[in-house]
Amino acid sequence: MTTPGTNNTAESNSYVGIQAEQVHDSTVYMVLPDSPPNCKYQVGLRYLENGIPIRSRELIAEAIAHGYDGGEVRFHWVLAVLSKRSHRDLTPEEREGLNQISAELHKYPNDEWKRALEVIFKLLGCLDGAEADVNGTIRELRSLTAQQRDKIARHLDLVLTGKVKESLWVETRQAAQAARDSNNRIGRVWAYFEPLPAYPRVREPAGYSITLGDYTQAVFWSALLTFAVGCLGWLVLEHARLSLIVVYLLALAAGCVGARNGFQWHYKIERMRAKERDYIAPSRSVPAPEKGFANQVDHSFNYYFNKYAPEGVDLNEWLADTAGIRKTLRDEIVEIYRESRIGARKVDWLIRYMVRDVRSRWRNGTLLEHRERYKVETSTKAWCILSCVVLVVAAGNVIVGAFQESAVTAVIAGLAIVLSGRFAVPLWIGIAGERRRIEEDYQEYHQIKKERKAEYERWRKKLDDTRPREDEMESWLNSDKMLILDGALRHYRLTWNDIIAHAFLQTPKRPYKRARAGVGPWRYSKYEIRVFLITREGVREVVADLDFERIEVSSRERDNFRFDAVSSVHVEEGRAAGYVLNLTLMNGPVKRISVTEPETGGLEPSEDSDELFKVNLDASGFAHTLRILEGIAAEGEKWFVRYSVPSSEGKFASVDVRLDAAPVV
Repeated sequence: MTTPGTNNTAESNSYVGIQAEQVHDSTVYMVLPDSPPNCKYQVGLRYLENGIPIRSRELIAEAIAHGYDGGEVRFHWVLAVLSKRSHRDLTPEEREGLNQISAELHKYPNDEWKRALEVIFKLLGCLDGAEADVNGTIRELRSLTAQQRDKIARHLDLVLTGKVKESLWVETRQAAQAARDSNNRIGRVWAYFEPLPAYPRVREPAGYSITLGDYTQAVFWSALLTFAVGCLGWLVLEHARLSLIVVYLLALAAGCVGARNGFQWHYKIERMRAKERDYIAPSRSVPAPEKGFANQVDHSFNYYFNKYAPEGVDLNEWLADTAGIRKTLRDEIVEIYRESRIGARKVDWLIRYMVRDVRSRWRNGTLLEHRERYKVETSTKAWCILSCVVLVVAAGNVIVGAFQESAVTAVIAGLAIVLSGRFAVPLWIGIAGERRRIEEDYQEYHQIKKERKAEYERWRKKLDDTRPREDEMESWLNSDKMLILDGALRHYRLTWNDIIAHAFLQTPKRPYKRARAGVGPWRYSKYEIRVFLITREGVREVVADLDFERIEVSSRERDNFRFDAVSSVHVEEGRAAGYVLNLTLMNGPVKRISVTEPETGGLEPSEDSDELFKVNLDASGFAHTLRILEGIAAEGEKWFVRYSVPSSEGKFASVDVRLDAAPVV
C-alpha cells in the first residue's frame, strides 16, 4: 500500500494524495425518522444495490417492524444480512432471524419471492455437507428470474464456496466480464469524480473614479472659462467689425471641434493602454504559496494552456503570445473565488472555457481586437490638430482686436481663458471618459456573464447526463473485483473446491480522486484490491492496483503464508485519522494497509460522522477480512479446522465484530 508520504509523480494539474473530493447533492439516500415504512424499505433497497448493506439491514428491519412485510421484503433483508459477509459473521439476532424466516416460509404466498427465499436457504443448507442437494439447488437457482439470480450470486459471494461456488463461477465470471465496461463506463465514469461546477462569476468593472470634488472643480473652472469667453465676445461686439465677429465664432467652432476630437483621441489612447496591460503584461514571476487556492489555479491555467494549444503552432509562441491574458484571467479567478471557500477544481470548468475562448480568438485573429477598436483614426487626429491650429490663430486675432477696445479687459480675459481651459478641459475629458468607460465595461461585463452562464448550464447538464448512478458504480467495482479474484484463482491454479474462505479488502490508492453521493461511501478513481484466499495449505494473497476510470488492473504483489506464519493483526488509530491494519508475519516485515482515509474536507451539518465512518468501513470489506485474519493469528491451523467444519443443525456460527467498536488490538 502506498504510504501517505509517497511523492506524487502525476502529470500537471495533479496533486499529492487527494486530487479531487466531491460530495454530490444526491437524494438517493434521503429518509426521515417519520418516513413511512415503504419509503424506508425503498431507501434500504437502494443502499443494498449500491453496496452498503449495513444501512440496508437497518432500514429494511425498521420497515418490517412497522408492518411493511412480505416475501419480497424478507428476500432483500436476507440478502442485506448476508451481503459482504460469510455465514460465520452473523450476530445471534441475525442468525435467529434467518432461522425464523426459514421456519415460516410455508406461510408466505407461493410466488417468485418465496421460491427465491427457498433457494437461498437451500444454498445455505449445502454448506453443511448436503452434497446430494447441490445440483438440484443449482437448477432451482437457475430457474429464478435473472434479477433474483444475479442478486443472490452477488450478495452471497462470501457465503457460498466449494461445489456451489464452482457451479456458479463460470456464469459469475462471464457476467462480470460483460458488466465491467457496460453502459459506456469509460465515457461516463469520469463525470462521477468531477466536482459540481462553481456558479459563474465575473469580475465587476472598476467603480466610478470621479469624485464630487472633481465635479466641483470642473464646474468652477468651466464657469470661469465661460465668463472669460463671454467677456471677450462682448469686447468683440463692441468693436462691431464683422470680420472680427466671424473670427470669434470661428474660434468657438474650432474649440468645440477640437474638444470633441481631442476627447476621442485621448479616450482611445487610455483605453488602449488599459487593454494592453491586460493582454500584454508579463506573467507572474513569483509563484503563489504551495497548496493554496492561487497555486492550484496557477497549475490549472498552465495545464490547460498547454493542453489546448492550437494544433500546428509552436507551443512557445502560443504561450508567449498569451502570457498577458493568461495572467489577467488567472488573477480574475483568484480574486472572485478566493474568499468563498470554493475548491480550485470547482472552477476548472471556467478555466477551461476561458482557455478555449482565448484559443478561438487567437486562431481567428480577434484576441487583440482592442487594438483595432481603439485605434485612433487619421481623420480624428487631423481634425483635432487642425482645430487646435485654427483655435490658436483665431483666438489670437480676437484678443488683438479686443485689445484695441480695452487692453486690460482683453489681457485679463485671455489669461483667464488659458488658465481655466488648462483645468476645465482635462477635468471634463476625464468625467466624460469615465462615464463612457463605465458604460462599455458594463456592456462587456453583462456579455461575459451571459456567455459564462451559458457555458455553466451546458457543463452542468453534461455532468448530470453523464454521471453514473450509484448502482452502476457498485456494479462496475464488483465486476472488477470478481475478475481480480478470477485472476488470483488462475494464478494459483485453484478451484472453489480448494477454497475454504475468501475475503476482499478494497482501499484507496494514492494519488486518487474521490466522490460520494449523500451519505454513501467514498468511491475512488484508484483502488488497491487485496484478495485473501484461505486454503488447506495456508493463505494466498494477491494485491492488485485498479485504475477504476481507465478499467486497468495490474497485479503488483503476491504472497503465500502458512497459518502459523501470521504473528499478529493490529488496527491502529481511529476514525478521525483513518484506519490502518497492520499484519505481522513471522518471517517478514509488517504489512501496513490503510483501510480508510481521514476526513479532510469536513461534513455537511446534516451528516453524521459516525454513520459515514461505518458506511465506509463496511464498504471496504474490513470487518470480514479482519475476522478471518484475527482468527488465523490467534489460533493458526486450529482456526482452519474449526472454520471448515460445518455448523450443526443448519445453524450459523456467530462471531460479533461491531463496526462502531474501538480499534481492535
